[in-house]
Amino acid sequence: RGREILGSPYWQLPVHRMCPEHCCTPVIPGCHNMLLGNFHVWNESWFTRSDLGPSYNGWQILDATPQEQSAGIFQCGPASLIAIKEGDVDLDYDSPFVFAEVNADRITWTYDIRTREAKPISSETKSIGQFTSTKAVGSYARVDVTNNYKYAEGSQKEREVYEKARTKLRRELGFSSTTEKRPEIDQKPDISGKFKVDGSLEIGKDVSLILVLRNLTSDAKTVKANMTAWTVVYTGKPIHEVWKDSLSHTLGPEEEKQFPIKITYAEYQQNLTSDNMIQVTALCQVESGIDMVVGRNITLDNPDLVMQVLSDAKVNEPVNVEVVFTNPLDQEVKDCVLQAEGSDLLKGKLKIEMPSLQPRQSSKVPLEIIPTKSGTKQLLVNFSCDKFPDVKAFETINVAK
Repeated sequence: RGREILGSPYWQLPVHRMCPEHCCTPVIPGCHNMLLGNFHVWNESWFTRSDLGPSYNGWQILDATPQEQSAGIFQCGPASLIAIKEGDVDLDYDSPFVFAEVNADRITWTYDIRTREAKPISSETKSIGQFTSTKAVGSYARVDVTNNYKYAEGSQKEREVYEKARTKLRRELGFSSTTEKRPEIDQKPDISGKFKVDGSLEIGKDVSLILVLRNLTSDAKTVKANMTAWTVVYTGKPIHEVWKDSLSHTLGPEEEKQFPIKITYAEYQQNLTSDNMIQVTALCQVESGIDMVVGRNITLDNPDLVMQVLSDAKVNEPVNVEVVFTNPLDQEVKDCVLQAEGSDLLKGKLKIEMPSLQPRQSSKVPLEIIPTKSGTKQLLVNFSCDKFPDVKAFETINVAK
């Protein structure tokens, strides 16, 4: 037996990096809003481990879309889930890789292109491997399996396992105890910062944000912030810079200041990927202080694709379905295509070419499906055009005998 696991895409100890290309799509409806942008999917299978020993029986991790070669082949696993939780990264197969997917620390570095100097400026332990999930049996509910992969984040046991894994990995790679140590960032920053969303996040509209900076000291601090925004894919890979700006301001003792930011639709529309994500970053340089990086991933909402099943579904009887899409933009959308598919509902994939849509215009598309088997089925529709490459909707249909 097996199950599909939805987790985080950060690989390497001790510093994370993102997988380089699209690898898969989420399988749990509604999870994309919860995942904060970055995720990866792999599989688990249940079997005994005569090669590793009976203590490692049970769930085994296999990745059908690996991002690195293992023994010269793009493959990953089977890695024992128990071994991952206990930090046994010296076991076959690809356990260091899987461990880093779910329990790496995230370290932020600055890199000077002139001097080629890399400097760690901050670290945190909690963002990697959150909301590791699988689909519930018999429903679309999310089942959280994070604690199957690691002990409670930040607990003494979790930190002990993390250090155990790092020690084993250094030994396996031939490093001495004094080399390849994790950079320690002991200094506390002089300021804190965050990006707040100011308004809706919808494709076709400007993105309004607020950069909030706060002086954490009792002395005035002059801050220069170099800000940039890139379109990215869901793995975090940057695609194109769409906006940049800078500001300089002196914050009084313990003062908090808000700076409004606007990224226009005209700036990002040509370079937005099908993941609808923009990564905003501010490198804050404090005069006579410690640099700090503020970042946030912004996910823009697609317009609604509305689907209605207009009659009860029965085996071998036609069922009418209606799909409605409304162009939310102030410009025409072209190359409109609607595709539909559903096991035991349609033979293959249905493709319908639609006329162009004028600003704010709606299009109502009728479909006919003929169920061939009874039970709970799922009809998936996908709308694409020159401005919206991937707008999806699905409907669960209970087919009677």
